[in-house]
Amino acid sequence: MSKLYDDLNEQMNFELESAYIYATMSAYLDEQNMKGMTHFIDKQVEEEMEHAEKIKDFLQETGYGIKYRSLNPGEGKFASIDEVFQKALAHEKVVTSKIHDLVAQAREEGEQRVLNLLAWFVDEQIEEEDTFTVLVERLERINGEWGGLYILDAEMGQR
Repeated sequence: MSKLYDDLNEQMNFELESAYIYATMSAYLDEQNMKGMTHFIDKQVEEEMEHAEKIKDFLQETGYGIKYRSLNPGEGKFASIDEVFQKALAHEKVVTSKIHDLVAQAREEGEQRVLNLLAWFVDEQIEEEDTFTVLVERLERINGEWGGLYILDAEMGQR
């Protein structure tokens, strides 16, 4: 198989690592007793696992042998609730960049099957970045005020 498929395999691993990164965020939010935010990020963990599964299934269906690597969730240390969501937004921008690089590579190689798979991820990343951009903006406006944080926490628990 080509380098493109190796890079897709790496993206699968990165999606798994993303789940672990979000799990550290969830643990921090739980320590802050922000149960709605914890629930919201737990759903994010599930989504990242589903993303990895989608790539894994594609790779297996096209005859590629899956390779797993060690995952690094980072230290899981956050200075504030705001920082959790700022880091989440920054992380999603990295994911978007990686997906766009894969699209460019697939176009270059004329790999229509991969382009079809990645089209879903391109759309998904628009949604992911928008979600976290809105949350970061709302948290900036709340400015650490507990009343606002608790209202946002309750809303996020509805995800």
